[in-house]
Amino acid sequence: MIVLPSGDRIRLIRQVDHQAQCGDLARAWGNERFFRPDPYDPLIDVAECHDEGWRGQDGIPTLDGHGGPVNFPDLDRAVHAPMYEFGIAEAAVRGARVGLLASMHGQGLYEKRMGLDGPPPERDGRPAYELAFLRDQERVQAEMRAHLGSDADLGVWAWDCYRILQAWDVLSLYVCWHGLANGLTWSLPQVPRAAGDFGTSLTVTSRDARTCVVDPWPFGERVVDLTIACRFIPAGPYATSADLEDALDAADDEPLELVAVPV
Repeated sequence: MIVLPSGDRIRLIRQVDHQAQCGDLARAWGNERFFRPDPYDPLIDVAECHDEGWRGQDGIPTLDGHGGPVNFPDLDRAVHAPMYEFGIAEAAVRGARVGLLASMHGQGLYEKRMGLDGPPPERDGRPAYELAFLRDQERVQAEMRAHLGSDADLGVWAWDCYRILQAWDVLSLYVCWHGLANGLTWSLPQVPRAAGDFGTSLTVTSRDARTCVVDPWPFGERVVDLTIACRFIPAGPYATSADLEDALDAADDEPLELVAVPV
């Protein structure tokens, strides 16, 4: 759950709605400056299912230490890892390329986004469940690559797609979480413009509470509609998970109208 305090209320956006928004970004992506990898359909598919493991947690979120719903980056990783294993297995049903990218995304959450956010941490001393998750994902990726016929072209395609997926993921989090709401500037690094390109950084800034500005502009349309469902609940604190669940059940989905525009 993407949690944002809003006065005496809390704004909540489900991760499964965030991944649907990433699908909207995928369909809008591409112009004369930013290419679409070939094949492209698996990248759209993984955009729409890369956080599928959150579906159960979104329905009944965990309470944090202050009596509120736990925010997505704060979920105990002993819960997080098996949740992502399930989601990656669900993604793989859609095809080997989708499973490969979903697995890379899951691994990247534990490895500084595969180096996009700096050198991955040393594995020595990391929790056993985390190491087991990383080993499992490396095995899954090796199996997917072998099935697809591992070669240089596949490696280039996977790395290009992974970086574009990360751009969509972070851009969606920018507008859904605290980046846009607080008028921050975020950077999306190493976004490829052509196959095998090292990539360029996209800068994401706030024009107003509902409008983010992306530069350089990577989309085919001049405005990208990023409307997403959200819910508001009282700020709490909540004594039990059941109390939180009752508040969620009482809240209706509301459209949060958001857009991305060029400079």
